[in-house]
Order: sequence, then C-alpha cells, then structure tokens
Amino acid sequence: MFEVLLFVHILGVAAWFGANLVRAFAQPHMSRAGDATAASWHRATVSMGRVIHTPAAIAVFVTGFGLVGLSDGAYEMTAPFVVVGIIVVVLGAVLAMSVLGPNGKRIASAYDAGDRDVAQAVVRRSNLVGWVDTVLLAFTTLVMVLRWGA
Repeated sequence: MFEVLLFVHILGVAAWFGANLVRAFAQPHMSRAGDATAASWHRATVSMGRVIHTPAAIAVFVTGFGLVGLSDGAYEMTAPFVVVGIIVVVLGAVLAMSVLGPNGKRIASAYDAGDRDVAQAVVRRSNLVGWVDTVLLAFTTLVMVLRWGA
C-alpha cells in the first residue's frame, strides 16, 4: 500500500509541476496570438486549476498523510520535510484560489474587452505568483527526496 500511495503522490506532484510549466511557457505565445486567443487561453488556465491543480494538490496532501501514517514510525508529522510539504500544499492552494484563478478570469475579461494594458498588468502579477509556486514546489520536491531533517 505504501508504494501505491507513493506512486500517486509522485504523480500528483508531476501533474502540478507540469501544469505550472505549461502555463508559464505557453502564456507568452498565446497572448501574442491575439486578444480572442489570449482570452481563451486564460479561461483554459482557470479550468486547468480546477481539473489538474486542485485534484493534484488534494492527491499530494492526502497521500502525504497516508505515507507518514504507513511509515511504521520512520517519519512523523513534525519531521521538517513533512512540515515543509504541508505548508507548500496549503500555500499553493491559497495562491491558486486567491490569486491565480481570479486573475485568470480578470485577464480573460480584459482581453475580451480589448484592454491589453490591464490584461498585461495582471498577467505580470500572475506570472510572478506562478513562478513562486513552481519554485516552492521544486524546493519541496528536493526536500522530500532528501527527507530533510528525518
């Protein structure tokens, strides 16, 4: 059972990380393709949050607890790498719900209205938050692989 949970845990991180990278690297190209394409792209990123990021974060969170529970006392919830993982999953969820999702909707609306200046200003803020999330996820993955503090 431990191996199944670990497999799902790793798949969740991969999906989260992959979706972040797709969003980051596709966005500039999609925005240059015209307002209608840019608006559609940003609506798609909001959808990605619901169908990729959210299930991935939930899978990572739940399987992480399961992995600690099945570790036969080898790991505790207070282990530094576990605490970092919990903090980053919660922080990622907060950023997605409070910044990335709402900003994706604002950006799409601005492109629909032909207001590229507003769209680009919000895109810059969202890109920064997206990269912070991606760097935190990469750092957390390293911390998990090293089992930091265990």
